[in-house]
Amino acid sequence: MGDNRYSSSIFAPMTGSVVDLSQVPDPIYAERMMGDGVAIVPEDGTMFSPVNGYVSVVAEDKHAFGFTTDDGLEILMHLGVDSKMQKDCCAVHVKVNDRVQAGDMIAEFNMAELKKRDINPIMAIIICGGLEGKKIEPASGHVQAGSGAVMTVIDLEALERYEASQKEQNIAGNANEETRKTASDKPVKKSSAASAESDAMDFLKDKGNWPKLIGGFVALTALMVVIFVSIAMFIGH
Repeated sequence: MGDNRYSSSIFAPMTGSVVDLSQVPDPIYAERMMGDGVAIVPEDGTMFSPVNGYVSVVAEDKHAFGFTTDDGLEILMHLGVDSKMQKDCCAVHVKVNDRVQAGDMIAEFNMAELKKRDINPIMAIIICGGLEGKKIEPASGHVQAGSGAVMTVIDLEALERYEASQKEQNIAGNANEETRKTASDKPVKKSSAASAESDAMDFLKDKGNWPKLIGGFVALTALMVVIFVSIAMFIGH
């Protein structure tokens, strides 16, 4: 979920459909007064930690939970609109300062009881702090609790460094490719010995040159005979 060289993921705390914050029927969240984020329309009542970090808030009426992530983000999860949870509606499994990992169970809500009491269970997931120099990319559609991301937080400075390094690598790669192509395009010079040998082989392979070779050989033989006869006659005298 996101490239951890410049981004981090906020995982789905509940299974359901991700919707824009504007769909939360509470202006505090819909108008992003507390921060940016997304909302989930949950399908069941099991809530999990969306991040690695610490529990910073457990609301007295058990409808809201806060987390501080290992990289300094402050996240608030608020379930229900104008809700006052009763003990028979919610069982909380964490307390303030507990260490949590993404996917750890946080609480269980009795969705049937919430429906009976006409409580809208939509949950806002807000990043309240730590977004300086960052931006979020919200997810959309259906998500599975603990495995799908509801949003990705992009560190803009880290992203700029990453893109610059990628650009440098591409430039270096292109330069190396051009050097390789230039080297491969240069003709390979044969050594003089290799060139002479190659020319001789080409001459022999051409059958049209064979009569010339035979004629030359006969002439050379005749010349040698004349020389030897002359020498013999000279010695005889």
